[in-house]
Amino acid sequence: MGKKPGLEIGVAVADITPPVGAIMVGYKPRQSTALGHTLRAEALVVRDSGGGAWALITSDTIGYPRGYVQDVRRMIAARTPLAAEAVIVSGTHTHSGPATSMFGGEELKPLDVKYLESLKETLADLVARAWADAAPGVLEVAYTKAPTLGSNRRVKLADGTWGNEWNDPDGKHPGFFDPTVMLVGVRRPAGPLAALVVAYGCHPVVLGPSSLDISADYPGYLKDELERRGVADTVLFVNGGGANINPRVCIQVGPEHPKRMGEALAGIVAPAVANLKPIAAGTVRSRQEPWNIVRTRDAIKGQQSPGRKTGETIATEIQAFRAGDLSLVSLPGELFSEYQGMLREASPTEHTVVVSLANDYIGYFPTDEAQAQGAYETNMCPAAEFEGLLMGCARKAFGAIAD
Repeated sequence: MGKKPGLEIGVAVADITPPVGAIMVGYKPRQSTALGHTLRAEALVVRDSGGGAWALITSDTIGYPRGYVQDVRRMIAARTPLAAEAVIVSGTHTHSGPATSMFGGEELKPLDVKYLESLKETLADLVARAWADAAPGVLEVAYTKAPTLGSNRRVKLADGTWGNEWNDPDGKHPGFFDPTVMLVGVRRPAGPLAALVVAYGCHPVVLGPSSLDISADYPGYLKDELERRGVADTVLFVNGGGANINPRVCIQVGPEHPKRMGEALAGIVAPAVANLKPIAAGTVRSRQEPWNIVRTRDAIKGQQSPGRKTGETIATEIQAFRAGDLSLVSLPGELFSEYQGMLREASPTEHTVVVSLANDYIGYFPTDEAQAQGAYETNMCPAAEFEGLLMGCARKAFGAIAD
């Protein structure tokens, strides 16, 4: 079934490394002093013979504000037949990458502003090149697990309250962690895999706030190693439900640390590629579902997000894309690990890629259970009883792409 003709798939890559001296974000804004690992963006375009098409951008950045994404989408729509609302713009969420306006905006210098403007052009050109690269191909899916690399950072403290404990080298934290690694391969008639999407939910914070090196963190080394091994011509990384999940060893200084984790994850992914199976063929569809959220708590100081005060409305979106029996769902914030299974269960297709940090940033997306517990992540969530709001909007988006 998966080998039926109809899909055309394009891939492109661009270097998006900022100049040394650029402000980095993820922790408190800090000025970079060296380059540890280059940053990259990738684009995947999928289209069918009936005019359906969508594009996924992945990039070694912390994420993007809505206005920035809208600019990029408009530029893409002017250069390709793609509709603006059929483009996902996502970040891996590295904490050693360039600043965007919702993270430390007042700290930005002319160097940073110039870089961010040029990045829009780079991302738009990237998708235009992926569109031009599109050729007949097949999408394939496989799954594996990486349970020993991540850990739920939320812990119950001695006084009964909840907090964060970032390092967990022995994996003793009892909190929920979905270790699923989903793989989506792009197969063309000849040669190796043209592309491989690796979807895994874990914060790219192997490097900590004391590190002043620009770096893609572990996803960069993962891509390096898989491409070096010839697993695929181009590897893309998607961060799924990683909001409450950290690498077991994190907030370090020195490239050897993210390199170790990236290569360990590559060692799990590489043999699983042999299990890739073609998905059931079908049409290409996309839906941009508006999501209007009324704040029930003020944004914390320093969090630059729309609708900052209680009672104000945040206008954002959830997207759902489809190609045959594969769906993508993208969300505008940091998604708890528990949502990966919930979203896959709600999806109309057998296989679903969960993409967080996409198209906007409005905060953390905890479960209702975590909201009741409190701690850092819940303070960064814009509304109480958020789980129902998120899943309700996601189900609407999924409904629009269902058969």
